[in-house]
Amino acid sequence: MRQVVVIAGPICAGKTTLAHKLADENGGRVLDRDEIARAMGSPRKWLHSRAYSRQAEHVMRLELDQIAKAREGIVYVVRSLPVAAQRAALVDRLRAELILLDPGRDECIRRARADRRPPGSVPAIHRWYARYLPGTEEQEPEEHFATSRDW
Repeated sequence: MRQVVVIAGPICAGKTTLAHKLADENGGRVLDRDEIARAMGSPRKWLHSRAYSRQAEHVMRLELDQIAKAREGIVYVVRSLPVAAQRAALVDRLRAELILLDPGRDECIRRARADRRPPGSVPAIHRWYARYLPGTEEQEPEEHFATSRDW
């Protein structure tokens, strides 16, 4: 069986939380750049140093290449991807489904503050929304937008 799901959205949208929830329910693995950076030794949970970010992105791209070629496996890919063309290109390349999480700028900022995210998180949320182009993707049913996490 092969199932690849790209989960896209801004910081604090709940992408990683949803990916882990789906992986727990359906099996499979989560591919998330923050988790890769932490596995490489980054002391930060988010907004890693430039060196860790570059290394993690390199590993992420290698993993995406493998996923694109794979005939089997269940993978939940966590990416930001504010631009519709970026989302479409990755979904096509991976032969994946897309879940776009967009709880809204104010809610993402509220979550960032509640979660005590690093100071660069709120500006990153603003940058994501400044570039955000919804495109024509159909939204998943509402229950896919809920996360198991208490904000």
